[in-house]
Amino acid sequence: MENNLFLILISILIVLSIWFLIITYFLNPLFFKPKIRTYELLNFLAKKQCSLVAYKTLTKKEKQKNLFNQTKGLTRENIVNVKSEYKIIGFSKSKNTYKIYWLQLQTTLTLFAKRKLAFIEEKDADLLKKLQKEYSTELIHVTDKCPACTKAILTTETECKNCGLHIVA
Repeated sequence: MENNLFLILISILIVLSIWFLIITYFLNPLFFKPKIRTYELLNFLAKKQCSLVAYKTLTKKEKQKNLFNQTKGLTRENIVNVKSEYKIIGFSKSKNTYKIYWLQLQTTLTLFAKRKLAFIEEKDADLLKKLQKEYSTELIHVTDKCPACTKAILTTETECKNCGLHIVA
């Protein structure tokens, strides 16, 4: 009787393990695109001597530009990889201009797959000029207090926890 109970427990653990692996490495990436991590953006922008202003997923019109030269249709690469694309807006303090970076985040549907990040800097002068007008606001240097509600904040925070004011990191 004890032997049967042990076999039942082992079989249940095997089935649960298989379901966990299927959900983790197949269903989850298939239905939930990979999301960018803020520290990845901050590290990239720090190398470019920029601060983070905003990041957004691409619109349908932006996706049609096919910046990363993706092949359309059903290919082996499209089956094995899951991709997300973002538009990152940074501010260069030294040049006093805004910059746009396009990001493609790619994960592979294999065990222990690494995330791959591919960045492209926008060079279109008209688009950058439009961005400059859109985001041209007064910049306030924030050290330890929120300029809106005067509550204490950390210099690494990108949003005031009290009032929700967006702060450039």
